[in-house]
Formats: sequence, C-alpha cells, structure tokens
Amino acid sequence: MSTPTTPMQTQGALGQELIDKAATLWTEAAKQSDSADGLGIDGRIALVHGLVDLWAKGWAAAIQTLIKAPGFWPGIPQPTDPLPSEIVDVKTATTYPRQIEAVGPFKRVGLPAMTIPPWAIRFEPSFLPAGLTQFRIVLKDYHYIGANYTGTIRLSTQSLANIVPDEQVVIVGL
Repeated sequence: MSTPTTPMQTQGALGQELIDKAATLWTEAAKQSDSADGLGIDGRIALVHGLVDLWAKGWAAAIQTLIKAPGFWPGIPQPTDPLPSEIVDVKTATTYPRQIEAVGPFKRVGLPAMTIPPWAIRFEPSFLPAGLTQFRIVLKDYHYIGANYTGTIRLSTQSLANIVPDEQVVIVGL
C-alpha cells in the first residue's frame, strides 16, 4: 500500500487501522469464548480495556489530524475552484468581437425558485473574439454548485453602432 499523501487519505488509513485492530480484538475474544475454558472475567476485562484504548487512540489521532490540517474534517467539504460548464455554442459567428453577459438570473432546472444572480457568473473567455463561437460559464459562488441551470445570455458589441445584441437561452451543468 502506498503512503497516504492527503489529509483525507491519512484519515482513511487511520480509520481502517483502528477498525482492523478492533476486529482483531473481537476475533480473539470470540475464539477464546468458544474454547472449553471460555472468555472468563479476565478476558472480558482485557477486551473492554483494549476497546477503550482503541477509542482513546482514535480520538487522539482525530485531534492530531485536525491540528496538522486545519480546515480539514471529514464530512465538511472544502471549497475548490468551481469547474467550468461544458462548452456552450453560440448560434452564429461574427467578424467582430462580442461581450458576453447574463440577462437576469439563471434558474435551476426543476426548481425555478432557486436562481443564480448574474454577479455570481463569469464567462471564459470574458468576450468572444471575432469568429469564435464557443465559451464556458463558471460560477463565482460555491452555493450553486452541482445542478443544471437555464438562463439567457446576451452577446453585444460596443465597437460597432447599430448592431442589435444577440440573446440566446442556454442550459448548463454547473
């Protein structure tokens, strides 16, 4: 087995080691209990002492892990940079660059009351160069990760007058 390299791997290895030791204690106690002599009072006391010892060592190890890796605790997800959405295709290519923006909030598919405000969304790239027809959407707020959303994007230009912005409805997994 390789040496754990992350706090989660260390925690998992420690947990498995404690489970294995507890299983060994129980197995030995069961073998002795099934023998002609039985487990007896001394065997029961030794079993309880061994289990209490494992319990105390488990808590000590958990506290050490917490001290060594502050912010890590099993069950509490740690924020990472949100992954961008799949590639979004724009209907038409143009000969001029266009700015991308969200028109209103993006609504969660199936739960339209849950919305992502436009300030919580960014685009990669932030504008579409001439001829480019693909971009990705990235969340700036972790609270919305893990669902599909639908919303309208606007593609506009400030460099050319009299060009009506294009709007397109998109559905993306974020």
